[in-house]
Amino acid sequence: MTTATKTPKQFRNQRKHDPDSECAQAIRDTYWTMFGHYAFPGYDVDDFDATVTKLQLATGWHKGFVKNAILGHAALQDLPRLRELQQDTRVMDIGHLTAVYTGIEELGPDATEEALELIDDTLCTTFTPKRHDQAVPQRKTVTDRIRAAIKKMDPSRAYDKRKRDERVKDTTDSFGIYEYKDRATVQLDTNSLYGRKIQANVAAVARELGISAAEAAIKLLSGEIAGIEVTPVLNIYTPRNRAVSGPVYIPGSGWTTPEATTAFEDWLATNFPILRDLDKEAEKVLQGYGPGEAMRHAVYARNRTCIYPECNRPAEQCQLDHRIPYDEGGRTEVDNLFPLCQHHHNMKTDRRIFYVPDPYSGDIIWLFADGSYEVTTEEGILRDQITPYNPRWQSSMHNVRKNRARAAEFFAKGHTILDAFEEDLDLEQATAAIEDLEQEYGMTFGFAPEMPYVEPFPEEPVDAPFPDPQEEA
Repeated sequence: MTTATKTPKQFRNQRKHDPDSECAQAIRDTYWTMFGHYAFPGYDVDDFDATVTKLQLATGWHKGFVKNAILGHAALQDLPRLRELQQDTRVMDIGHLTAVYTGIEELGPDATEEALELIDDTLCTTFTPKRHDQAVPQRKTVTDRIRAAIKKMDPSRAYDKRKRDERVKDTTDSFGIYEYKDRATVQLDTNSLYGRKIQANVAAVARELGISAAEAAIKLLSGEIAGIEVTPVLNIYTPRNRAVSGPVYIPGSGWTTPEATTAFEDWLATNFPILRDLDKEAEKVLQGYGPGEAMRHAVYARNRTCIYPECNRPAEQCQLDHRIPYDEGGRTEVDNLFPLCQHHHNMKTDRRIFYVPDPYSGDIIWLFADGSYEVTTEEGILRDQITPYNPRWQSSMHNVRKNRARAAEFFAKGHTILDAFEEDLDLEQATAAIEDLEQEYGMTFGFAPEMPYVEPFPEEPVDAPFPDPQEEA
């Protein structure tokens, strides 16, 4: 008597003796070989950004792809059954794993074991075929099933994805030209990153041609300029511990919104930025009088404006003052350089004022000739990032995942509040709920509840539209 061996069911992308399927399987096997170690509990890296850069250079792959590969496999640390399934079959590609980690991020950084177990079971069922040659689930299927599980467990995160997408669409770019009499207004609404890129490009063209910024913009938009090559420079500050898709700091605009951050990630993927390590610049001492470009930006990051009380001149438009004069032994280093606009620099040079910075707090004490003093506070980005308690801009993979999950949880709860508002139209309650949420997380939601527009009733006419006919005498 013989017993037939039951062949285990497999997805279409696992079909044996199919050259295309076998090649695709080999690619997924390679991904597991390269990134599989991130999937096991306890594995971490001290500097996530450096790890991404190393793999990006070694493989030539897109930076975003490498980040997704690492974080997607790292998500399996919390999903033991799915990790075992992937280790055995490698059925999921990087797109699937990206959907997994971005989906469970909405549980927040402190997800319960019960919640993770439910999602683990759901995904294992999803990636276990019920018949031979079944089509492998798509990324959207993974996202939808995770969202359904989260909605079942916690209504406070159960936002309507369609409504959320519509809200995000409201921030799309717009362009218009409005004419009046003999003038016209050209208006472009876009995110802060594109705004800065356009500004930098117009300024570069204006310098190249020796014309004003307005003339350069007109020539660019009207097509009068063709063939000119310029290299606009846009300086952007990012901490080393910036989570994937975390905001960046644009001088003059502040921290980017989620929309502008996405644009930044896309732009970064197609360019080769010049990276300056501000930590290292802060430790340098130059022999000559003039600071280098990188040292200048370290000073700009510490002090965003002229440091004189109530002066708002941007640091980039200021002169860098040697607090202890160079010819009196003052060194050319970040700790001895401070931005002063020309007017206040002249006052200091004439010895009418002097200042003493506090290296611990960042406060600057101003001493005046009459014996009085004033205190100003640093308003640059470094004071928020580098303090005696937080000395370096770098982050481990664990912290990157934690930061991303916290942000995803925040936005999921915010959109759930707006969904409820659109049903009950309780503006006061929704506004208070979003304010409480922003205060709890220390983040800005970016969307506000607004009452729907109601078409007013037309005014009653003073005179009848059709007067009564006059009777003939």
